[in-house]
Amino acid sequence: VLRFQINYKNRSGMSAYKLSGSSSSAIVLRVRTQIGTWRLSNVHSSDTFAQLRSRVEKEHQIDLEGRSFTVTPITSKDETCLKFNDKATVGEAGLKNGDLIYINIDETKMGIHESSAGKKQITKDGHIVAQDIQKSLNQSGFRPGMLPLRSMKMHWTLNEFVALDEQFVYKVKAPEKGICEIVSVDTSSINDFQSYLRNFDFRIMRIGFLYGRIIDNKKVKAEVIYEPPQEATDISFQLLPDPKAEAVDAIASMLGLQKVGWVVAHPAREKGFFFSGPEILFTAEQQLEAAEGVADTTFVTVKVTVDEANQIVVEAFQVSKQCMEMVAEGVLTVSANLGSCAVNPTFTALVEGKPVKEVDNNFFLSTTPIEQFESKFLVSTFPKANRVAVTQSREDIKRQLSKAGREGWTFVDLLADFHLLLYLTQYLGLKDDIPLLCKSVVDRENAPLDEGYRLLLSSIAGIE
Repeated sequence: VLRFQINYKNRSGMSAYKLSGSSSSAIVLRVRTQIGTWRLSNVHSSDTFAQLRSRVEKEHQIDLEGRSFTVTPITSKDETCLKFNDKATVGEAGLKNGDLIYINIDETKMGIHESSAGKKQITKDGHIVAQDIQKSLNQSGFRPGMLPLRSMKMHWTLNEFVALDEQFVYKVKAPEKGICEIVSVDTSSINDFQSYLRNFDFRIMRIGFLYGRIIDNKKVKAEVIYEPPQEATDISFQLLPDPKAEAVDAIASMLGLQKVGWVVAHPAREKGFFFSGPEILFTAEQQLEAAEGVADTTFVTVKVTVDEANQIVVEAFQVSKQCMEMVAEGVLTVSANLGSCAVNPTFTALVEGKPVKEVDNNFFLSTTPIEQFESKFLVSTFPKANRVAVTQSREDIKRQLSKAGREGWTFVDLLADFHLLLYLTQYLGLKDDIPLLCKSVVDRENAPLDEGYRLLLSSIAGIE
């Protein structure tokens, strides 16, 4: 679940509320559906998910037919993803400010609640029917999808009107230089990642998260690439529930690492087409999470692809803070044109002084210098999890640890593999055993590996 906190101006012009900090018990949740993301404000820890569903139905004139909210998106191949119990409360679920929850909707059911209570209209044949609420709001609202001005308050001054309208207008600017001055990626990790994509001739997309260190608040050093469970085509990817997510973050922290970026591989694209709309939105959400709002962050995106000569091309980017704000506010949405982001009709985006319905993705991108380095801290030779036709076994542990004492390798040198440590959580405790192994990896001189663990690991691997 993506988490980020922002200061949010109430775009309806009514009383504003704040999402950051803990001064209020009320929080805001984001509800993502297949047609967009909605905000639920003034949510309390005592609210049940059944109550949240009722609020969504009322606020968006839709019949959810008793569907449950889910922790992750429901995909066509996974109809059994983790659901929130209707009787459970927001507090019991551990949800925080800005958290995402998911629900699938039936678009044909939209407006069902308002059809009986809303305004009526007379058709040409004399029948009295319910007026289309969304159509009515689009025609008479202050902006499409919003209430009329008089529904907000009765009297407006010119200054108040202009101030309200300006909140919905974005003058799209060319991005300034990114916050991240340079990103360094471990050579073994990036080579292994691109070699795996070579197996598919770069015909599908694939993503991974970068774990490493931030140096002097302006440089990123990525030691690890972790590829979560995912489904992908040549133009899209979908992250799946990850049972290893907690262990991944825990082990990274034990090694003194944090999530510093993400990497995306894709097939060759036409010249000048760097990011698709969904990739821009995902990048912005990741930067928002890392920055805990619309703020400076070194969180970086590394892109791996091939050129016309089938040569590997590795580049790095960040999206602008303006892009982060526009995504956080719901201004940008997915467009049928992959090279652009669509503008939510409620908002106005100005490019070179002219209103546009779509914004070219290149307006949001700034390039980041990238280099490779040979890690002296970790190795990256153990088979990677979540890959198609790639398995992990005790035999792989044996193959790796058996090199100890040869070619200058020590037992701990070979144990210092993020993916091996992650796999060992199947045999050892994440809260008691793994921390001691990581401590020996981090401080090899002052925290030598206990002989008991050496024997235990040899036994697991079948090393005599």
